[in-house]
Amino acid sequence: MSEEGNRVSKRPIPSTLTRADLLKLGGLGAAGLLAGGAWAAAARGGASSGLSAAVPTRVGRAAAPAAADRFLQVAATDGYMALPGRPAYPDPDVYVFGFVHVDADATVNELDVFKGKVQQPAPIIGIVDEDDVYWTMTNIGLVVRPDLDDSHTIHFHGFPNASAIFDGVPEVSIAVPVGRSFPYYYKPHRAGTFMYHCHFEDVEHIQMGMQGVVYVRPDSPYKWAYDDSATAFDRQFAVHLTEVWTTPHDNLEAIQETIWSDYEANYWTINGRCYPDTLKPNNDPSLPSQPLSALIQVNAGDRVLLRFINLGYESQAMQLPGIAMTVVGEDASRLRNSSGLGTVDLSYETSTIYIGPGEARDVLFTAPDFVSPGLTDPGNGKSYNRYWLRNRNVHRLTNDGYAGLGGQVTEVRVYNPSAPLGAQTHPNQTYPEFSPPQIPGTSPPAYYKNPWIVF
Repeated sequence: MSEEGNRVSKRPIPSTLTRADLLKLGGLGAAGLLAGGAWAAAARGGASSGLSAAVPTRVGRAAAPAAADRFLQVAATDGYMALPGRPAYPDPDVYVFGFVHVDADATVNELDVFKGKVQQPAPIIGIVDEDDVYWTMTNIGLVVRPDLDDSHTIHFHGFPNASAIFDGVPEVSIAVPVGRSFPYYYKPHRAGTFMYHCHFEDVEHIQMGMQGVVYVRPDSPYKWAYDDSATAFDRQFAVHLTEVWTTPHDNLEAIQETIWSDYEANYWTINGRCYPDTLKPNNDPSLPSQPLSALIQVNAGDRVLLRFINLGYESQAMQLPGIAMTVVGEDASRLRNSSGLGTVDLSYETSTIYIGPGEARDVLFTAPDFVSPGLTDPGNGKSYNRYWLRNRNVHRLTNDGYAGLGGQVTEVRVYNPSAPLGAQTHPNQTYPEFSPPQIPGTSPPAYYKNPWIVF
């Protein structure tokens, strides 16, 4: 079942794509202008430029039931993000590109209200093993730099696509120009934590913010990270690590060139926020373009899954002093080995999560017992114990050198079992949690979408 607020398209989806049509479409490559529009029209059931309606199916496999068809859509645009030490939003802050969560069957014209309303980072996307996933990306253009006609793509990083056309690498896939949509198709065959990003001018576009977490969960009634009861959990949290070098952001806004070999990050973020903003709840009104919290709130005794990804250009080392962590998966693969002697569990306990660029880690820990009296949470009045999740490199615990603690720091709050938190209904849930704000000046009122799309 989709999360509340996610609209599942009811449009009928055509079901045939000939080999000739696929070769014809693939041959158009990065040009994308005609192919992207034709493919999008076919997937929507509309007219195409001589192309058959396009929905691939696995050879020799029966079509999946309708309940297993998942539809989602993101729009590519620009906007600003707030970083401590910079001017406060909505004054000019750090210029970024990114994706925003929109209704699954919205047209290009219907998405005009989302221009300039970027989400940082891109929404968490949670899908189910063996489901058919139709993921549309619409390029609605830029507000601050309308002179730029940059195309965009989605690259499902580490995902074994059956066809290169859905891989998002523009040389062998489709680059989506402004004003067009492209529906990607995925059929996941294994669980794990992945990531996604734009692969068009990727050095610039990834640094500018076009990146997010995507995970695949087992088709199971249980909360398992993998198809293995040893990976069971009560609560899960995406921990999206990256760093920001503000120079190219400022240069791009000012129509200036950047020498990328001079790369030198000056901010380090978790879920698009720097400390102390990492502790603010989801959809906090002070961070309209950074709706995803990095705060980890759990009950004593909870089994907690942390889905780490690193989409920066630097390796990171994250520590959780006082709580032992067990790494059960790396790069969307369960850490185990099968041989003639049986299955060997290769999970390992550690105090530090080492994670390089483009890598993912699935980490479990058990929340310690609550120790009275504890601290009082100003947001919900409950008592809790505090543990720090932070980068072990002190130079990454700062916000551009300004005084005080900053950077890649957040808290794990373990609450008193006498007044526990309610069950988690979506990843990274916060207590309290705000609803997405209305976009001013729209009629009928339009709203920012929640920072997760979970099936």
